[in-house]
Amino acid sequence: MGSETLPKLPTINFSEQNLSPGTNSWFSTCIEVQHALEEYGRFVAVFDEVTLEIHNAIFRTLKELFDLPTETKIQNTSHKPYHGYVGQLPFIPLHESLGINNSTTQGVQSFTKIMWPAGNQHFYESVDSYSMLLAELQEIVMRMVLESYGIKDGCDSHIGSTTHPLLVMKNQVPEMPVNNVTFPCHTDKSFTTILPQKQVGGLEIETKDGNWIAFEPPSPLPCVIAGDAFMHTVNLISFFVNM
Repeated sequence: MGSETLPKLPTINFSEQNLSPGTNSWFSTCIEVQHALEEYGRFVAVFDEVTLEIHNAIFRTLKELFDLPTETKIQNTSHKPYHGYVGQLPFIPLHESLGINNSTTQGVQSFTKIMWPAGNQHFYESVDSYSMLLAELQEIVMRMVLESYGIKDGCDSHIGSTTHPLLVMKNQVPEMPVNNVTFPCHTDKSFTTILPQKQVGGLEIETKDGNWIAFEPPSPLPCVIAGDAFMHTVNLISFFVNM
């Protein structure tokens, strides 16, 4: 998979002046979001609330989590595939992940108690506050997407019913250049996914014409990705518009 001279992902600014519904800047940002997700299926988000300091702090916190013994991490279970502990699997030997369901309610607190029965207030506060920021960005994007397609009625109830699972992942660097994919190509089932990366390379994205764009240069800015639910929604809207 090579990116060569392919175009870079669009970057969209979610600064405060662009976040007032009904204003010209809000409307123009809605159109940017719609175009980026339709054309590339994702974009890079500049969100003032997630500072570089917050970004670096959360990855230091997550290192503490992944350094726990495997017998502790496997205590995190879920009936949803890939939402519990995933690791030590022969077909993805370089990948390890843990899921936190309902991260914006009581999920982070429950997860922390499983990993640290005696408590870990620093981990809880760091991950809880970070989850809230990502959920805020995700809800803004969702509202912009719905409004860009002319959907306003029921927008609040739809956003209010959204859950915010948090999935944290660790991918090791392959020792050999051959077969250097640490996680298989896939799409997400969600409406949108927000993917912050530690400042290392690795993420590649397939375009509509089958080429691949590397998420370069490595950036602390999160990538907002359209999931399968978004694509189905767009197709459904297009069907009714063209009837």
